[in-house]
Parts: sequence; C-alpha cells; structure tokens
Amino acid sequence: MSFFEELKRRNVIRVAIAYGVAAWFVLQLADVVLENIGAPEWVMQTIMLFLAAGFPLVIIFAWAFEMTPEGIKKEKDVDRSQSIASVTGRKLDRMIIGVLTVTVAYLLIDKLVLQDTQPAPTETAQSVPVDIEVPVDSGPSVAVLPFINMSGDKENEYFSDGLTETLLHMLAQLPGLHVAARTSSFAFKGQNSSVEEIANTLGVAHILEGSVQKSGQRVRITAQLIRAQDGFHVWSQNYDRTLEDIFAIQDEIAEDVAAALDESLLGGTVKIAHIETSDIGAYDTYLRAMEQQSISSYGSLSNAESLFKQALAADPDFTDAKLALARNYFMQFNTGLIEEAQMQQTITPLLSQVRESQPENRLARAIEKLTRLHPEVMMDQDIFRAEVDELRALLPLIPAETYIRGQAATMIAYGLDQPEAGLEVIEAGLMVDPLSAELYAQQGNVYRKMEQYGDARDSFLKAIELDPLDPNHYGRMSGVSENLGDINGSFEWRLKNIKADPQDHEVAGAMARSFYNWGLPEEGDRWLARVRVLAPNSDILQRLQIDRAISHGDSDQVIAIAEKMIAAPAGMRHGSFPTAVFSYDTYMSRAGRYEEAYNFLVGIRPEITSFEQLPGDMQGVLMQWVSIELMSGFRSPEERKLVWQKFAQNLRANAPWWFDDPVDQSIDFLFMGDLESAIEKAREDLAQPLATWPIRDDSWDSPTWHPITSDPGIAARLSEIKREKQQARIQINEMLQGPEWQQ
Repeated sequence: MSFFEELKRRNVIRVAIAYGVAAWFVLQLADVVLENIGAPEWVMQTIMLFLAAGFPLVIIFAWAFEMTPEGIKKEKDVDRSQSIASVTGRKLDRMIIGVLTVTVAYLLIDKLVLQDTQPAPTETAQSVPVDIEVPVDSGPSVAVLPFINMSGDKENEYFSDGLTETLLHMLAQLPGLHVAARTSSFAFKGQNSSVEEIANTLGVAHILEGSVQKSGQRVRITAQLIRAQDGFHVWSQNYDRTLEDIFAIQDEIAEDVAAALDESLLGGTVKIAHIETSDIGAYDTYLRAMEQQSISSYGSLSNAESLFKQALAADPDFTDAKLALARNYFMQFNTGLIEEAQMQQTITPLLSQVRESQPENRLARAIEKLTRLHPEVMMDQDIFRAEVDELRALLPLIPAETYIRGQAATMIAYGLDQPEAGLEVIEAGLMVDPLSAELYAQQGNVYRKMEQYGDARDSFLKAIELDPLDPNHYGRMSGVSENLGDINGSFEWRLKNIKADPQDHEVAGAMARSFYNWGLPEEGDRWLARVRVLAPNSDILQRLQIDRAISHGDSDQVIAIAEKMIAAPAGMRHGSFPTAVFSYDTYMSRAGRYEEAYNFLVGIRPEITSFEQLPGDMQGVLMQWVSIELMSGFRSPEERKLVWQKFAQNLRANAPWWFDDPVDQSIDFLFMGDLESAIEKAREDLAQPLATWPIRDDSWDSPTWHPITSDPGIAARLSEIKREKQQARIQINEMLQGPEWQQ
C-alpha cells in the first residue's frame, strides 16, 4: 500500500480538512466577538498561534492512533480485520459537510445582512438628505466617519469627534487622495445608513470608521477601512495606549490607511501631515474649541476664542490653533461680535506668526484675503478682482475649508456682481462637501442676489435640515420670507433665530426694527430693552433709537441721535451708519435746513467736497452721497448734476453693485435729469413686497424726491402702501396672540 493510500486509510487527510475548516470558522467568530467587546489585539494573535500549533499535533495523532469500539488505541495495536477506520471516515465526512454548511450560512449572513447594518445610533441627529447623488470617484477616495464615543460619557464626545477631524485633516493632505469634507462626513453621525449609501452620497470608494473609548489616561481606538463596492474590510486595527500616545496613534492610523489604499495610487511613499503640537493638554483644549467653533453662535464663538487662547498658552507654537483662532475672529466679525478694526488687530499678528515659520501656508493666505475683501472696504474693482481671483485659486488647495469657500462665493456674486460665477464656486465645493449646510446657506444668499427667492428659500431650508443648530440659517429664512411677501413667516423665523442664539443682540435688534417699521412701537420697545441689556454700547442700539423716534414721529430726536452717530462715527453693520446719515438727510430736508446739514457733514469730513476720488471708507462715501442730495436745497440742478456725475462714475468703478437697487437707480436718473426713467425705477421699487421695506412710503417723503412723488401714479401707490400697512398691522397683531409670542 502506498504512503498516500495509507494516509487515506488512517483518515489523516480527512482529519486535516476537518481541522482546517473548523479552525477557519473559529477565527471568523473570534474576529467578530473580539472586535465588538474591544479586546486587545494580542488576544486574536494568541488564538491564531494555538490553532496553528495544534495542526501538526492533530495530524500526528490521526496517524498514530485510531478510534475503536473499545476507545482510542495505537494504530499498530489494532487488528486490520477489526479496524473501523472506514466508519470513522464516514463520520468525519459528515462532520466536514456540517461545518462547511454552517460556514456557508455564516458567509451569506455576513455578506447580505451584517455588512449592510450599521451600529444603532447613539444620539438623535438630523436626517440626512438622500436626494444628493455624487458619482463615486474612480481614484483613491475615502470618507472618515465620526468615530463612535464608547466612553459612556457625553462629555468625551469632543474627543472622538476631534480625533475624527484630525485624521480627516491628515489624510486630506495626501496628494491624489480625495477625502470627503468634515461637514458631509459628520452629517452621518448617529445615522443608521449603509456603507454603500454613505459612499454614493459622498462620492467616495472607501469608508474609514471606528470607535474611541477614553478612560482616565488610557484610550482604546478601533479603526477599520471598508471598500464600499462590496463591503470588504480592507484593513482593521485596534490601538490600546496611554493618552500621551494619541499623536502616535493618529500618525499610525493615517499611515496604515494610506498604505491600505495602495501607495502606488497615491504617488509612492506618502508623507503624513502631523498635528503641530506634542502637548496633550493643548491638543485636548484645541479639540474643545473646534467643537464650539462649529456651532457658530455668539456664545459658542466666544467660548471657542477662550479655548484657543488656552491651547496657545500651553503651546505657543501650535500653528493649527493660531489659524483656527484667526478664522474664529473673522467669524466673530462676520456675526457682529467684533468691529472691523478689532478684527484686523487680532488676526494680523496671528497670521504674521504663521507666515514667519510657514511662508507658503495656504490657509493663512486665504484668511488674509478674507480680511481684505469684506464689505466695509472700498477697493478699485481691478484690485478687488485680482484679490478674489487669488482667493479662488487657493480653494482647491484647501478643500476642507468650506467656510472660506462660502465667503469667497458671496464675494464673487456681490462684490464682482457675478452671481453665476459664485454659484459655480459653491457647486464645486458641494462635489467635495455635498452635505455642507454652510455651502447651501451661501447658495441661498447668491440666489437672493439673483432675485430667485424660491430657490433661495429651498437652499436655506436645506441648510437648516443639515445643521439645525446654526442660528444664522433662521435669520436668512426670515430675510427671504420678506422677499416672498410672507410677513408672518418673517417674524416667526426671526423668533426661531433668537431662541437658537439668545445672546445675539443683533437678532433682537432686527426684531425691534421690524416692529418699529410696521408702526408697532410698543412691541419694538420690548425688544429694544433686550438689546439694551445685551449690548448697551452698541451702534445697533443707537440705530434702534432712530427707528423708535421715527415710529413715534419725533423729528427732533431723529436729528439729534443721527448727528451723534455721524460724528462718532457709527459702524456700517446692519445699516447703523447708513440709517443715521440718510435719516439726517431726510429730516433736515423736511425742515428746510439743507445748507446747515451740508455744513455739518463737511465740518466732520472736509474731504467729501473733493469729487476726484471717493473717500477711503464707506462712511465717507455715504456722507459724500448725502452732501450731494442736500445740495438740492441751495444749489442749482446743473451744479448738482455735475458733482453727481463725477461721484457716480467713481462709485461704479469701485462698487458697481451699488446701483442694483431701483431706489439708487431712480436717484441717479433724477440727478442726471431723466425724470421719466427716475419715475419708472420708483414704480419698480414701490412694486416690491411691502415686507422688504415697510417704511418705503416714509422714505420717499422728502422734498428732494418731490419731482418723482408728484407723479399721479407714484402718489397713488404711496397712498395704497399706507392702507396695506394698516392691514398688515392687524395681521401681525393677530400673530402676536400666539403662545410662542407670550413668553
């Protein structure tokens, strides 16, 4: 008998097959169980070692021993005529078939059920829209989903989220690797969505997910990379270290993921961008600050500022914290927490420090551009265009900076009067960050510029759906409701804005202003009192005093407050200075005090009498505009036309968007002697929904505009507006009886 035939007779081959199948099944079960209980990596390695060591022992045992009716005996002691090896072989065959059947069943369940099922959500989160379909990138691509906080303490959520964000940032620096942006990845936090659905929505081929368990000074991290096409686990690993090793763990995970995605596709040897601190305390504080900054409310931005400063106190060379703090100051300026001068004073030294050590830092350059391009800066259009073009060229190099992209898009739409180009910038961002609430919000702002108010409303609603915690979205919905003529909706959305961000005095101020404009001074006073408590020294409070005086018909008070705000001068935010200077113009003109008002303005800013170029700031430009209007009372129409022509030419060269408004167009035509066109533009303004400017009838009531308002059609429309306002007041009073307004 040959050696092979003897192996078969003694069932050695059957035993080897049975052992191999059973060992493989044990390993699969152990992998699932150990991963779910967070067991250390060495446990799985030990099981594999024991199974491997057992294989030769089992083979030797099968060769040397045999099962008999009397028990196990040495093979040499068994009479061949009495051997039951064939019976034992049939039993082994049935066992192999049974184990294989169980194995196939397990594979089918794993393939069809387990890999399409995500862990149950650990928190309530906003629903993820499913109507966004982005083609999966053909190159290496990945989305880093928020790592699940397994610590049992909600306070540790910032740590797991921060680890996710850091890994995302590190991977995004790899050339050739497409990484879904933070806001889109975090939209799936707590969601029960399949890997395939997430990948299709974010346009990626791989998903990196995991969990974090932080306890005292130890942290346990589990990470796995999944191929979305078939659910295959490309790579997985457990990390169990002390908290001081967190930076090394992050580096390891990023490097392992890059290697698993095939370094040849990423251009060979990869270089991971490390977090630029080795101070665990600074890093921990930085993560808390980033969590606060993402909320974008008055309170959260102030909290973030304090935390960023604490991180920098612990590590003064922490570049990421410096850039995040600089971005935070710009966000504070954008939301009215600080004035333009303070914004410049705080951001400039931070960016200078970064540029000293990293002259080509792209994010620093982008933030620097933002500080130069905000609306309060007057700039020649050619220079402005060059600055915006440079900012736009930076966007593909900082794909995760969604906030900066949104700001750039609105600058293009409004500052360059190119809304279609602004939409293109937003659409390019949505390819990287398809679930970005910020991009949808800025898309809505651009649609408002294009007067596509229905589309703007839809974009703002999408932003709210994606990020209901951001209070700014509710304010935008209030504005577009006015454009659509929805008076009650405007008030209701503004109330939601106040409830979402109760510390924001500007939103309370907008509410007070609306009530004053509709002729409801008692309700306006209620919200004015809130502004006085929150921001007793703010320009907005002074501006509201003018609105209140107008509502009460107190002309002397309007003039007195306006003079103080012009002399100071007040800031531009929310129309504080414009309200002062144009109200001063109107009420001094009604009193016939044209020349007195003109001399007051010239006494403060003598340079406004020179029309060779515009003043260097927006306040000066507005004072020059109003000074020309005041000439109507003591200069000839020819003199007024001459200076207006020079002024308008300069204004169009620096801010062409200024003449988009039909009111400004009407004034332009009037001063240039084209009364017919001036009246036509006035009709266009008066045809707009009353909700956008309830006091437009009062604003047109100035002696300077009498050539326009004397037109019978214009006069009739102004009378009609007064009746509409009266009906609207009844409607608003009915709304105020609702329980939400009684709190």
